[in-house]
Amino acid sequence: MLTDAEAKEQIIQITNELFSMGLLTATGGNISALANDGETLWITPSQMYKGGLTEADLVHVKPDGTVLEGTRAPSVEYQMHAAAYRVRPGATGAVHTHAPIATAFGICNQSFPPINTDAVFLRDTVTVPWYMPGSKELADAVAVALEKSRGAILQNHGLMTVGPNLRKAMVRAMMIEETAKIVLYCKQFGGTVSVLPPEWVDRLAPLADFI
Repeated sequence: MLTDAEAKEQIIQITNELFSMGLLTATGGNISALANDGETLWITPSQMYKGGLTEADLVHVKPDGTVLEGTRAPSVEYQMHAAAYRVRPGATGAVHTHAPIATAFGICNQSFPPINTDAVFLRDTVTVPWYMPGSKELADAVAVALEKSRGAILQNHGLMTVGPNLRKAMVRAMMIEETAKIVLYCKQFGGTVSVLPPEWVDRLAPLADFI
């Protein structure tokens, strides 16, 4: 478990990286890390420009949204992050992005065919129907999805990932976006799509926990 200082530093680092990749919008998306007490969390603030956050902007909250430290309002998605940690006890980091291609992927009700190893590893990704951002209904639906997978696509909204640490949660978010991009390119090229042989899909599936 990271110290609170380490958790805050990592949140800012990963927020900057995701923003530079275009996976966070100016004010859209949010990042959190479990606090050192294992019960509360540090989260990015609501409606602040993601390209210039500092550790002083982060908010320390209880799962019910009670602010323990910080001068900003916490992200409206604090319920979704708290739910992620509740259903994934080993998770210490959560990432919610507004990644454009993965968002469009969910809007168009796409799924990951076994076109490469990443697609096989992501085939348990659940698409969550649209609920109002920041609502308990969305948090509850995402919790159900994350019981099945460490990543979920939020229809007409974005995506949510969790991991044993924040870096792994970020990597999974990147993989979802990158694999959705390959699916998009395949559809643009047209023609016959080559997929991995079924026996290799079965052999690769148990390795999914490594990512």
